Amino acid sequence: MANTMVLKALLLSCAAISVFGCATGFYLVNNPATCTKCPVGSYCPGGIATKSVIYSCNWASNDTTVGLTTKDERSTSRAACVNKPGYKYVPSTVGKPSAALCGPNTYAPGFNKQKACTPCQSGLKTDPSVGGLQITAAVCKVPPGWFYTGTAAVRCPKGEYRGGYAVSSAATKCDSCPGGSTTEHSNSTLLTDCKVLKPGRFWLNQNTQMQQPEPTTSICLQNSWCPGGVHPNGDGRKPCDRIASGLWTKGLGAVAPSQCAIPPGHYFSAAANTTVKCANGDAANPNGFYQPNWVQYTDIRRGQGMVLAPGSNVSKPIYMAVTCDTNNYGTNGTDQGILMKLTVTECKTCPKYTTTMDRTTATNFPTRYFYDTTTGGFYDPLACLTQPGYSFDGYQATPCPKGEYNDAIGDDANKCSVCPIDGTTTYSEGSQSAADCKYVLPGWQFPNAANPAASLSKCDYGFFSPIDREIRANNASGACTACPNGKTTREIGSPSDDRCDICPAGQGIAEGGSSCQLCPSGFYGDEARTAGNFTCERCPAGSNIYRFRFQSGPSSTSDNLFTSAVVTKPGASSVGQCSVEFGQVEDGNWKLTSSGSNVAGNSADLDACVASCKANPECQFLNYDYAGDTATRCQLRVSTARTIGTTLLAYKVVPNSNLLAASMGSGLFSWWVDDAAAEVGIYVNTIATSSMADCVSTCTLKSECAAVRMDGYSSSAKTITSCTLLKGAVTMTETVRTLVRTRIDNDISITAGPAPAP
Repeated sequence: MANTMVLKALLLSCAAISVFGCATGFYLVNNPATCTKCPVGSYCPGGIATKSVIYSCNWASNDTTVGLTTKDERSTSRAACVNKPGYKYVPSTVGKPSAALCGPNTYAPGFNKQKACTPCQSGLKTDPSVGGLQITAAVCKVPPGWFYTGTAAVRCPKGEYRGGYAVSSAATKCDSCPGGSTTEHSNSTLLTDCKVLKPGRFWLNQNTQMQQPEPTTSICLQNSWCPGGVHPNGDGRKPCDRIASGLWTKGLGAVAPSQCAIPPGHYFSAAANTTVKCANGDAANPNGFYQPNWVQYTDIRRGQGMVLAPGSNVSKPIYMAVTCDTNNYGTNGTDQGILMKLTVTECKTCPKYTTTMDRTTATNFPTRYFYDTTTGGFYDPLACLTQPGYSFDGYQATPCPKGEYNDAIGDDANKCSVCPIDGTTTYSEGSQSAADCKYVLPGWQFPNAANPAASLSKCDYGFFSPIDREIRANNASGACTACPNGKTTREIGSPSDDRCDICPAGQGIAEGGSSCQLCPSGFYGDEARTAGNFTCERCPAGSNIYRFRFQSGPSSTSDNLFTSAVVTKPGASSVGQCSVEFGQVEDGNWKLTSSGSNVAGNSADLDACVASCKANPECQFLNYDYAGDTATRCQLRVSTARTIGTTLLAYKVVPNSNLLAASMGSGLFSWWVDDAAAEVGIYVNTIATSSMADCVSTCTLKSECAAVRMDGYSSSAKTITSCTLLKGAVTMTETVRTLVRTRIDNDISITAGPAPAP
């Protein structure tokens, strides 16, 4: 049987090394092939050769898992991995736990899958200057400024200190500050924290202060007071002579300037700012003068002023401090609220139109309103707040000007604000609220009586408004007033009728007249005229007007040149609207044909022919034949209808200046209704458009185009169905000349596309 067991063990050992791997707790080493015991910090599941490997508890091989280990060797699974001492165990929902170092003021003994480090006992802390793992409660020490009571660490009380981290047994008490000194707070850690003098004490050595062998302080001497506190540049004593010479204290240890008094046998001389011994007897008073008491010479605090005490007088004054009344301010103390001079300091009255805040509000916000809650007084000129309706420039308060207001609220309480809505103003100066901005400025209006605020606007051109008016419903005076005599203004928002200093564009005042009227034909009212210019300007005439030269015909030179009159449509507003009354579109012997609708004019000469066309309201253009019969050489083309039909003729208007080519036109057209429009001109081409503007624009850009015929005209839609371009002919041997008339009485209303030209 024993031989059988040995044989089995050998077989298992061989199998572990070759085919069957290692037992649990072992891992396979292949060179030479052997099963090795799993060390601490790892686990070995064992099994077949491919599974007989070693796994580290710190599976990630980084800082997140360095804190894991095992309690013993030969661990078989990850479940055996626990936290090292000084680490806490961090479980994982996916089977990969990790560990984390214990933080400040905690520790962990380890080996127990402890999920949280153990906190130090109450008040104890770990020393951050000491490295290493925090494994036991021994790392928890009493911190500086604390001591151990036996159950917990507590702060050193005010007046005591303790330095450094220490074990509990070595930190059972704090050290007391040297006599006469204390600390600013509890939890102090150094002797130098004992820098606060107790009231009634001063430093014996102002340089070393508490850092010298005791005694470090002494009781305040009889000729001074010692308020205590921190005094980095002095010994903490305040001589009574700082108040007035000769003052004294009743005893040692004075803590306030009010303990400096006039000693018996003395009185105070304001002139010398010192105490003076009572005088000996004289002839008037052989018994002399005496003063048996200690007389307190009052100190003055923030928000207070000085007055003579009852029974005192100017020659031998004793002053007392009083809290300054409302709308007054007192002194601003420079040392713990106390002014260290006993010169006479009276309460000062706030400047006119300023006031102090009510004391209830000032108590809640003392810094904002320069208020001393101890004395109940205001202590700075800035405590004087600007009253509503005024502004303050640092020297004086003045009423807000008309159109501005001040509600004295917020950070800008010293400033007036402009009325927030354009065009509004106040009734007078000194307004306190934006609600006072309920009047309209001159030059503004509110024409909608039902909703005046919504209609607030500047007066339009030609209107003015001279006075402030209250913005209220149903105010009949809300609208602006029209300029008299048809005049207008050069800008909107005019505040008076003296701004009505021009006529509207296209108008003027005739000689001897008083009202603006439309400028007649041949004149224009310049839209850019200057103030006081009420005249209609005559259109340019003379050599700069287009003159038409005829290259054949009579030998007389005067007959070969024609200078037209210049016309405008009534109400023209610029010189650009001045046009020649009769002109030819192309230079030379130019003729525009008319196969019908012609009537004979005056054939005496060219001027007579022009006059007869001008006299006929239906005359569109004239043809004058220099070689024709004297009775028929003047032919007038007339319209076949004066009612609005469906066919229009528009003739290119020649420029009024000889600096421009006649064939380019002026951009203006003379419009006619003509049912026989097909009789006129030579066909150029037809363009597909319903726009009248496009039709005439095409003609303007084509130099040979003299006119357009528009068919299918709709007076309601202002559209057409076709546009035909027409031209005349220039023939050197032609004896017929054509002059097209510029029409100024157009009666066709065109709103879609260009307006009818004159």
